Amino acid sequence: MFSNKYVREMKPYPLTSHRAWEREGEEDVLKLDWNEATIAPSPTVISSIVDFLSSGRLNWYPDVNNAELLKELSYYCSIPEKYIQYFASSDSLHEYLAKCFIEVGDRVSIISPTYDNFRATVESCGAIVNYYYLDKSFNFCFENLRDYLNHENPKIVYICNPNNPTGTIYSPEDLEALAKEFINILFIVDEAYFEFAKVTCKDLVLSCGNLVICRTFSKAFALASFRVGYAIASTDIIETITKIRNPKNISTLSQIAAISALQDSAYMEEYVKQVLTAKKYFDQELSGLGLECFGNGGNFTLVKVQQELKKKLIDYLQSKNIFVRDYGHVNGMENYLRITIGTLDQMKPVLTCIAKFIKENE
Repeated sequence: MFSNKYVREMKPYPLTSHRAWEREGEEDVLKLDWNEATIAPSPTVISSIVDFLSSGRLNWYPDVNNAELLKELSYYCSIPEKYIQYFASSDSLHEYLAKCFIEVGDRVSIISPTYDNFRATVESCGAIVNYYYLDKSFNFCFENLRDYLNHENPKIVYICNPNNPTGTIYSPEDLEALAKEFINILFIVDEAYFEFAKVTCKDLVLSCGNLVICRTFSKAFALASFRVGYAIASTDIIETITKIRNPKNISTLSQIAAISALQDSAYMEEYVKQVLTAKKYFDQELSGLGLECFGNGGNFTLVKVQQELKKKLIDYLQSKNIFVRDYGHVNGMENYLRITIGTLDQMKPVLTCIAKFIKENE
């Protein structure tokens, strides 16, 4: 009875089952449903956390302006520090962006199908969400989007690049053209999977004041539990968000983990290399089994499976301690599931299970 009408009327972001946690103590669990890294963080991260736990100030609030973290982010991104700010996850960043830039009745366009939590975030603030849909093969047409934006004239456009769950990659040249043509639209580009595609338009923030890049440590850096993300944007946007950002919400352990992960970025790069090798092999093998795979970007693959068989396959994999993501809740994606890609050694048993299932259900 006390909720605002926008929260009351909106559909929540649909969470998948976290049943993998029920088997967390079992060594053979493969959690391939939320696109987390499938390996532990860098040993440097673990060592730094252990050192702090034994001698650090756990009774103090976190550093509210961690100069070392900003310096490391600046070095990693090759962007001056004044264009960067860190947050307690990229989801938290999305919430601050909504609070700063959304007014009741504002139109927000989302290139879809994509990560749905952003939709829930802006709707809770009173935004009106509409969608620009990729084609049936999840391809993107620049001219069609350009015409759409001229017609809809939204205040904000949300683009996930590479896109989750389709793996679609948008070229920096196309995004630059859009940002420079539609100067009255704020473009929020979610680069959660940047490390796996190395495609970015982050340098545009130096000249475009209508662009925000969102990134996370949850994927390639293997720090999902620590909830750390960051923004790359114009100084005006960074200063605006910082007005309402609660700096105490980024825990000391999270800050330490992020710094340590950046200082050992070679560990992350080696993992990314392994994932890309595994993804190429995995997609080829699935195609050989008669399954259609989509997308080049990200640490995941989107697989088309006949709807009647899909639920059986998901249940079968779960019985083998392999957890994948069902996209049946998304309109038009009833025949799709998403599988996070780990290392080659991790993905070979998944292929074995899928091959066995297909043979038994021919």
